[in-house]
Formats: sequence, structure tokens, C-alpha cells
Amino acid sequence: MRGVLILFSLVLLSACGFHPRAQLNLPATLGPVSVHTADPYSPLGLELATALERAGATAAVEGSPSSALKVTAEGWSTLPLSVDQFARVREYITRYRVDFVLVDADGKLLIEPQSIELSREYTYDINASAGSPAEQELIQRELRRDMQAAILRRLDVVLRPKA
Repeated sequence: MRGVLILFSLVLLSACGFHPRAQLNLPATLGPVSVHTADPYSPLGLELATALERAGATAAVEGSPSSALKVTAEGWSTLPLSVDQFARVREYITRYRVDFVLVDADGKLLIEPQSIELSREYTYDINASAGSPAEQELIQRELRRDMQAAILRRLDVVLRPKA
């Protein structure tokens, strides 16, 4: 009976079009890639460089020609989303926006300047305000991780050879 249930679940999943996300593989024609950020201390730059290497890109050697992923702007904003009957904020929304461009070793645009914005809503508990900064940091880490994945997916779609 258990085997039938598992088989039925697998058939149902395949019928709805679900499939695991494929591993990103950037084309070899991209060559070595360097990551440049507007803020040299931004963790996004290091995370992007690591993710690019996992996706098959080679890291650029200092002084040699390479493609460049340039993060031209990176910004955070946190805004109140809802208030209670006493005009105290109960929910916030955190937005993370990144502008980027990809140029090849000759300076030719491979990807036009683009922006990606991600957001996350969260509830603020006035009685547990000590945990709020830690929650905000966790949300920012998650949004940064999601952002580097979104940028890589955008690179994959644009650079993928046309069939």
C-alpha cells in the first residue's frame, strides 16, 4: 500500500509539471569573470564570486582581461506595512534592490543594465523586541542569498546558447 502511495505521488508530481531546478552551467565562452561592487565591503560580491565559480565560471586573475559582473548599486529599505489600533507598527517589509551589468573583456555589454528587487514581509512583536534585530539580520542574509541566485539565473537565461 505504501509503495502505491509513493508511486501515485510521483505520477501526480510529474503530471503537474514539477521538476527540480537544474544546475546552472554558464557557457565557457564567457571566460574568466570578476565581480565588482559599488561597496567594496558588501558581502554580495563575495557570494556572487563563489556562486559563479560553482556555476562553472573561472575566477579572473588580477591584471588579465576578463568579463566583469558589475554591481552598480545595492540598497536596502525597511518600511512599515501595517499598524495596530494604537498606531504601533506590527508588520514591516524589507526590500533589497541590486542594479548590475555584465561586460566582456573588450568592454562590450553582454547584459544591459538591469535591476532586481526582492522583498520580504515580517511581523514585529512589541513584546519580543529583543529578537527583532536578529530577525532583521536573518532576513537580510536570506534576501542576499536569494539575490545572488536571481542574478545567476538571469545570467544563465541571457547567456544560454539559443537552440
